[in-house]
Amino acid sequence: MDRTAAKQTLALYRPGTADEFDADFAEALEFAKRDPELARWFEEHCALCAAVRAKFEQIPVPEGLKEQIVSEQRARGLIASQSRAALIAVCAVIILLLLALGALYLRPTEDRSLAAFGGRMAGTVLRAYPKMDLETNSLAAIHEYLAQNGGQGDYVLPKGLETASGTGCKILSWHGKRVSMVCFNSGKKGTANTPDLFLFIIERSGLSNPPLMKSAQVAHMSGLTTASWSSGRLTYVLEGMGDEAFLLNFL
Repeated sequence: MDRTAAKQTLALYRPGTADEFDADFAEALEFAKRDPELARWFEEHCALCAAVRAKFEQIPVPEGLKEQIVSEQRARGLIASQSRAALIAVCAVIILLLLALGALYLRPTEDRSLAAFGGRMAGTVLRAYPKMDLETNSLAAIHEYLAQNGGQGDYVLPKGLETASGTGCKILSWHGKRVSMVCFNSGKKGTANTPDLFLFIIERSGLSNPPLMKSAQVAHMSGLTTASWSSGRLTYVLEGMGDEAFLLNFL
């Protein structure tokens, strides 16, 4: 099962029901636990279902509805049939309107800020380090791979990073924008060939508040030190397993 198949299956899932124990959803649920992007979408899907259910539960039962239904069940003839059809049509319209309103107003706001982007990328490194699309210590090979496979092929590395050894690269996604992930080994004692520097490259338009041009902003999040800057159409976020002084050596 791939992400598309899992998403199609989970689109039918309804939280708080017997779906949780339905074997038809088991494989897709397990897949979502291993896929951060699908897990985020599934969380939003469950939140929307819960919100729409809550809205339905708040709708008061119209006075006399029970008597009306009983009366219509006992009615005979064409007039009664037409009344039932009209009532069903009205209910269907109300349900469609509620679903539309739920999708419009209850959908969680997408956070496209620099902090949200940095946090998501830090989570990618710390929670479930992904398998690289290309594993190599050649920075030239990494650059060529990203350029030929839909990544940001026109990125420029800081002088400090040019001295680090590459370990691989991967193309990720962020709210419909492609993200190039380039991994390095700093050569710090005890790290061997393990990556401890991670550069994420995204188009500036993918962020609501990209950092200033060529002016690195240093921050700390999720146990990593980060430096962010923009150059041309691109924004760079460098995250490292070390303190600020360690990270600044590579800028």
